[in-house]
Amino acid sequence: MFKKTFVLCLLSLSLLALAPAEGAHSSTLAGPGAAAQAQPAGAAHAPRNWEKRWLYLSANLVLDENMPKIEALLRRSSAAGYNGVLFSDVKTLSWWKLPEAAGWKANAGRLRAMTKDLGLELVVCVFPFGYAEGFLANDPNLAAGVPVKGAELRRLGDTLVVEQAAVVANGSFHEHRGDRVVGFDLQDNPGKASFIDTLVHKDGNASIRFEGVRAADKHGLGRVFQRVAVRPWQQYRIRVWMKTEHLSADILQIIALDNNFPLQYQDVVVPSGSDLKPISGAKDLTTDWIEQEVCFNSLANTSVMIGFGVWGCKGGRIWWDDLRIETVPTLNLLRRPALPLTIVAADGTVYEEGKDFNRVVDPRLGVSIWPGTFDTRHEPPAITVPAGSRIKEGERVRLSCFHTAIFYGNQVAATLDDPAIFDLCAEEVRRAKEALSPDGYFMSHDEIRCAGWEPLETKAFRTSGQLFAYNIRQCYEIASREGGGKPVYVWSDMYDPNHNARAGYYLVNNTIAHSWDGLDPRVVVMKWGTPELTGKGLTFFEGLGNRCMLAAYYDEDVKKNFTILMNATGGAPGALGVMYTTWENDYSNLEKFAKTWWGAP
Repeated sequence: MFKKTFVLCLLSLSLLALAPAEGAHSSTLAGPGAAAQAQPAGAAHAPRNWEKRWLYLSANLVLDENMPKIEALLRRSSAAGYNGVLFSDVKTLSWWKLPEAAGWKANAGRLRAMTKDLGLELVVCVFPFGYAEGFLANDPNLAAGVPVKGAELRRLGDTLVVEQAAVVANGSFHEHRGDRVVGFDLQDNPGKASFIDTLVHKDGNASIRFEGVRAADKHGLGRVFQRVAVRPWQQYRIRVWMKTEHLSADILQIIALDNNFPLQYQDVVVPSGSDLKPISGAKDLTTDWIEQEVCFNSLANTSVMIGFGVWGCKGGRIWWDDLRIETVPTLNLLRRPALPLTIVAADGTVYEEGKDFNRVVDPRLGVSIWPGTFDTRHEPPAITVPAGSRIKEGERVRLSCFHTAIFYGNQVAATLDDPAIFDLCAEEVRRAKEALSPDGYFMSHDEIRCAGWEPLETKAFRTSGQLFAYNIRQCYEIASREGGGKPVYVWSDMYDPNHNARAGYYLVNNTIAHSWDGLDPRVVVMKWGTPELTGKGLTFFEGLGNRCMLAAYYDEDVKKNFTILMNATGGAPGALGVMYTTWENDYSNLEKFAKTWWGAP
C-alpha cells in the first residue's frame, strides 16, 4: 500500500554530508537477523524448517473482485509450505463506518475461513502510527503536532494577515553569470549539466534547465540549493514551478535541511487523471509546468538550506522556475485539547478565541483525496476578527499553534500519547477481532518520522525515546487485553539502536534511544534493516528476551537476498521464522522463496 524504497536526497561538497536513508522496508535494506556473528561472504547456508513461514498480504476487502485473487494466492502459499499470513488493510480502523461496512465484514469473514481451511495462521496489522491514514481518517487532528511559536500577524481590516518572514534571492533565476545562477550556494555542473534557459520559462525571462546530467556526473546529480534566513519555529511553504521532458531519474524531490538534519524531504507531484499524484522518481516523464508546494518547520534554526533536483538522473530534461518561500502558520493546523492555539499582544495580553478573533480551523485538514490524507497545496485558513475585538487596526500580534508534517509522498504520523489515540487503538483491535478473529496482532510502529514536540510529550518525557517506550507499552497492553491474549508482534526499526532508535531521525525531537525499554519480552519482533547490521539487531532483541522473525525478499532476487541475509546473521539460528515481504504485490517468487528458505519442493 504505502511501502516503497526511499533514499534520502543527498547534498555533497562541504555543504551537506552524503548518507543513505534508512528506507521504507526497501529491498536494499531488508533484514533478517539472528543472535550470531556474520559469516564470511559466500558462506553456504541450507534451507531449514522455520517454525513460522509467513507471507505479507495487503488488500482492500471492500472490493469483491479481490477475493478470488486472495484465495488463489493463499492456496499457492499453502501448497508451498507457508503457514501464516500477515494481513494489512487500512480500513481495519474504519470499516464499521464505511457505506460498504457489510461487504467489508463479509469479505473479512471469507478471508478468515480461507486461512482456517488452509491451515494458515492469520495475523492482522494494527496501530499504524508511522503511516497514520487509518487513524487520521477518524480524526485528522490526531496527527503528530509540530509547534509554531510567535508567528507575526498584523490586523488589516477584519483579518489578521501573516507578516512574511523569509525571502528567496533570485528565485526567478534572471541574475546569472553565464550559466551560473547568482545567489545560490550549490548548483551542479553549471554550463555542463545546468543551464540558464531564456527561451523556456514560466515567469520572468529565464529558468534553470538540467540536461546531460548523467554525462556530467556519474551519480546523476542535478540540484540547486540556497541557504535562506528564517525565523525559528515557523512553518514555511516552498513554491516552485517544474517542467520535464522525457526525464528519467531515481529521485525527484524538494528538500529543506538544517545542515545534515532533514526538515523536509518531499516528492514532487505530477498529473494523474484529473488530480495530482506524488512520485519519488521519474521514468520518461514529460509534463507541462506544474507548481510544486512543500512545507517545513524551521525548528530552532535561523537559516535553512532549501532546494530541489534530481538524483540518479539517467536522461531527459527538467526546468525549474519562480522559487518562492512564504510563511503559513495555519496550514494543516491541528486543533485538539492537547495542542493550544494562542494569540498574544505585544504587551503580553492573551486574546480570546471566539471573542477577539474567530475560531480557527483548516477545513482541508486531512481530506486531500479521501479522509486521512493530507496535502500542502491548499490555502491556509485566514484568521478573522469579529466586531468588538480588542485587537486594534494595524496592531501586530503573535500566534502560537501546532501543525502536522508531511514526508515524501503523503506520509503523516499520528500522535503518540493523546488519550484519544489509545481509544482508537482499542476500538481497532475489538473491530478486527469481530470481523477477522485473528490469531495475532501486528503493531505497525515503523518509520514514525515525526514525534516528541507536543506539550504533553515534552512535559511528561525527557526524551522521545521515553515517549516511544510509553506508547509501545500502552499499545501492547491494549492489543493483549482487547485481543484476548493472542500473540503480539512489532516491526523492529523504531526499537533497534542499530537502526532508527537513535538521535537525528527525521522530525523526531532529540533521541529515540531507549524506546526499547517499553518492549514487553512477549512481543515478537519482525527484524528488518540494513543487512550488515541485522545480526547486531537480532542479538540486541534476543538480549532483551524478545523472539524475532526475519522480513525478507523485498522484491529482489530471492537467492541473492537469502545469501546476503544468512551471511549477515550467521544463519539466524535464534530466529523464529521468516516472511515473504513484498511492497509491490509481486508474488511471482512465492514458490522460489519457499524452496530457497525451507526447501519446499
